[in-house]
Amino acid sequence: MTDRYEELAALPFDGGYPTTETRDALDDELFFQRATQTYLWALPAVNMYAMKVGMGQAGGGTGYNVMAVTEQRLKPNTVITTPNSDVIYGLGFANLAESGPLVIEAPPKLQALLDDFWHRPLTGPTIDGRTYLGDVGIPGPDHGEGGTYLIVPEGYDGEVPEGHFVFTSPTDGVFIFVRGFFSSNEDLSPGVQSVEAITVRPLHGEAQPMRFEHVSDTPADALFPRGAAYFDLLDEFIQSDRVDAVDPYMHGVLAALGIRKGDTFAPTARQRELLEAAAVTGWKMAKNIAANFDRENRGLWWSDRQWAAHALTETDDFWHTLLDEQWRWRDTGHTHVDAKAHMFVNHYSISTGMISSVPGLGAKYGGAYKDSDGEYLRGERTYRLDMPADPPARLFWSITLYDADTAAGVDAEGQTYPSLNSMNDLVHNEDGSTTFIIGPDEPEGAGNWLKTVPGRGWFSLFRFYGPTEVFFDRGYKTGGFVRVDA
Repeated sequence: MTDRYEELAALPFDGGYPTTETRDALDDELFFQRATQTYLWALPAVNMYAMKVGMGQAGGGTGYNVMAVTEQRLKPNTVITTPNSDVIYGLGFANLAESGPLVIEAPPKLQALLDDFWHRPLTGPTIDGRTYLGDVGIPGPDHGEGGTYLIVPEGYDGEVPEGHFVFTSPTDGVFIFVRGFFSSNEDLSPGVQSVEAITVRPLHGEAQPMRFEHVSDTPADALFPRGAAYFDLLDEFIQSDRVDAVDPYMHGVLAALGIRKGDTFAPTARQRELLEAAAVTGWKMAKNIAANFDRENRGLWWSDRQWAAHALTETDDFWHTLLDEQWRWRDTGHTHVDAKAHMFVNHYSISTGMISSVPGLGAKYGGAYKDSDGEYLRGERTYRLDMPADPPARLFWSITLYDADTAAGVDAEGQTYPSLNSMNDLVHNEDGSTTFIIGPDEPEGAGNWLKTVPGRGWFSLFRFYGPTEVFFDRGYKTGGFVRVDA
C-alpha cells in the first residue's frame, strides 16, 4: 500500500525540473508543512494573545490599569488553559508602547509573575548572584515583603528611580499575573484584597485609577483557535507589537505564510483551506504530545506513576530541572520543542518560581493523562486516587480536573469548582491519607468526590504551593488514578 509520503517522494521531475503537477503539489505541501510547524511554534504567543482578547472582553477592556479578578475563584465558565480554581486570579495585559515604562507597587504576601507576549519571563535584577526571572512577591526580589517594580522595554536607557526592581520586556505587551491566597474556602476576601492591593501606573504622566473587574460569573472564552482563525489572531499580534529578534528563521517561515510586520495578511482561498487543515493538524499534534508525555525521557516525576513534570526533571534528582524557563536544554540552549508544545497547548505562564527547586518557594505541578494501567482518563469511568498523609505543601495543595479537549476546568453539572484543596473539609483515612473518588456518579458515603462528564476525556494536575523539602528528597509520592469500576 502506497502512503501519502511515498506519493510525495514519487512526484515526477522532468530533466531535473518539476512538472506542473509536481510544482502545484509541492507548493501546497510546503505551505501546509510550514503552517503546521508555525502553529506549534507560535502556541506561546497565540495562547497569550487569545487570553488578552478573551479576558479583555469579559473584564471590560485591557490596559495597564485594568485587571480581571476571579473574586469567587475561577469557574468552568472561564474557558482558559488549566486555570487554578483554588486561588484568586488577577490577570492584566499592559502595552508599553502605549504607557511607557510601568511602575508596579506590590503589596506584601503577593505571588505574581511578569511575562512578555511570547510567554517568556521578564528578566529582573541580579541580587546576591541570583537573577530573578518573572517573579514578583514571595518568590521575587521583595520576598513577600512588598516592593516597587519598574517594567521597561528592551533597550531602555532612561530614568530608573532608586529602590525599584527593574524588569525588562522584549515585547511591548506585558502579562501581569497575580495570585491571591486565602485560608478558608468560606472567606475569599483575603485573596481578593491581596490581588486588589496592587497598583500599576506609568513612570511618567498621570495615572489612570485601577479597575478591578470581577469576572467569576462572566462567561469568557480565552482559548486560542484551532482552525485558520489561529493565523488571523497571530497576524493581529504580530502587527500590534514590536518586531521580535528571537527565532529569525521561524519568523521567516511566518513571512512565507504571509504574516509579516507592516504587511497585510491576505491568503488566497486555497491557502486558507491549507491553513485550516494545518491548524487542526498542529493542534492535534500538540495534544498528542501532551497526552503521551509519559513517553518522554525523564518526563515523569516518578517512574511508577503517570504524573508528568512541566519541565523535564532528572528522576533521580528532583533538585534539578533539565530545561530552563524558556524550555531550552540547560546544557545546549536548544529548545525542547515537545516540552514547549505540551506546555502551551494545555497550560500558560512561566517564571522561575514555577520550576524552582528551593523548598518553600513557588510551586510544583504534576499532570496525569492516564490511569495506573496506562489508559487515558475517561469521564464515564470511575477512579480512586490516594494521596498519602502530609502532602509536601507549606501553603496549600490541590487536585484539579481539566477537560482533555479544551484544557479548561471540567464543566460537570452541579459542580461549582473542578477541584478539591487542602482547605476543603476533606475526609481523611485513619493513617492521615486522603482518598478521592473521580467519576460521573457520586458513590454512597464518599466525601471527596470530583464529578466527570461521560463521553469526555479529562486530565488532572496536582499543585503543591510552597513545596517542602520532603518532596525534593523523594520522601513523598503522589498516588495514581486506579480504575474501580472495571
